[in-house]
Amino acid sequence: MDVKQVFDSLAREEQPPTAVDVNHAIAAGRATRGRHRAAIAGITAATAVTAVLSAWAVHPWPGQRDGLAVAVLTAPSATAKPSTTTTPRPTYKGFAEMKKKYPPKGKIASVPPLVIWLSNAPRGNKLLLCESGPNGSSCSSFPPLAANEFARTQGKLRGMDVWFGVAKDDVHGVTAVTKDGGKLPVNLTRNAGAGLGLWAVKFPPGADVRRLVVTGAKGETLQRISLH
Repeated sequence: MDVKQVFDSLAREEQPPTAVDVNHAIAAGRATRGRHRAAIAGITAATAVTAVLSAWAVHPWPGQRDGLAVAVLTAPSATAKPSTTTTPRPTYKGFAEMKKKYPPKGKIASVPPLVIWLSNAPRGNKLLLCESGPNGSSCSSFPPLAANEFARTQGKLRGMDVWFGVAKDDVHGVTAVTKDGGKLPVNLTRNAGAGLGLWAVKFPPGADVRRLVVTGAKGETLQRISLH
């Protein structure tokens, strides 16, 4: 290094520091940081768009054609509702044949393991009460209910504590009452045809049921039926 270079170096080291505008420096710093954040945001957005476009290309969505996504309008999904069909589809022996020969006048009542329905008798302008269960299927005629009779026991399954019968449409409820006063609900299917409803009940093992209480629309007692 020559003398001139040494002199110039020493001269620069001895120069006083340049005055700095603090406010200008702060503003400049903020602008720099803002540009930095904007650049990062732009890169992030571009990356996200690229990822979405890649997903469309690899996994086409419904309505996508030739790599282009097409808007698909869909109706709001409705909440699934249980079927209101009251007619069961049992597989008891003879049920299909009996139902075809004696078609139901209205609803079929179902209390497992039994199904019952009303049908027209082939002659005599009478009604048939048909039942199908584990013991087979059969139909039998029955006389009309008397004026002061609201319900009647028509039968009991052989070897099982399952009772069934008919009731006028005025009947809105049937309850089984045990010896100690306990109450058990009875299945009642109203409007089964010819102004009648059908009822059936399967008593639990050990239930000492003594009678049925038949009630009307307001809960009033219309009739008591003894089972013993």
